[in-house]
Amino acid sequence: MACHRDFRTGDTIMNRRNLGAILLAGVAAIALSACARAPQNPSIREVVDSNAAFTTLARALTAAGAPSLDDAGPVTVFAPRNSAFDALPEGALDRLMQPQNRGELTRLLQLHVVPGTYATADLSGRTTTLTTLSGLDIVVDGFDGVRVGGADVVQPDVMASNGIIQVTDGVIMPQGLVPGEAP
Repeated sequence: MACHRDFRTGDTIMNRRNLGAILLAGVAAIALSACARAPQNPSIREVVDSNAAFTTLARALTAAGAPSLDDAGPVTVFAPRNSAFDALPEGALDRLMQPQNRGELTRLLQLHVVPGTYATADLSGRTTTLTTLSGLDIVVDGFDGVRVGGADVVQPDVMASNGIIQVTDGVIMPQGLVPGEAP
């Protein structure tokens, strides 16, 4: 670094050119740190795949050959936890997971996905009808908690990079699908 001594005061003075370079480097460092991305939330599928409460949902998504939820979004997923699937009539889940029932399983899973993001604050205090990816409507009752298609939201607003997950204690069943019975 080129410096010189002020002959009047005896102070060491930095060359203006070097000072300008140092200031420019400092400004660049600040700008780059401001542009650095904050850690991003995992995708909805990454949350489902990494959470022990969603192992049945992850298996069902795989069995249905569902398109990756990584590419979808923004969406709201009303995600049944394992205990919700366990509460289905005996044999219902096994029947839905069979390859010949893939369409039925896909329809069931699509009933849990709504385009757009809906936080519980958006759903509370009113009744809302939302159209799912299956094309069917589900009713959300936002009075006394949030209830969707007969299932309670038990863990609200799990944020993901491509939407939001509302964890439910029940599986939303499409009208006409009686779990456990052959169609």
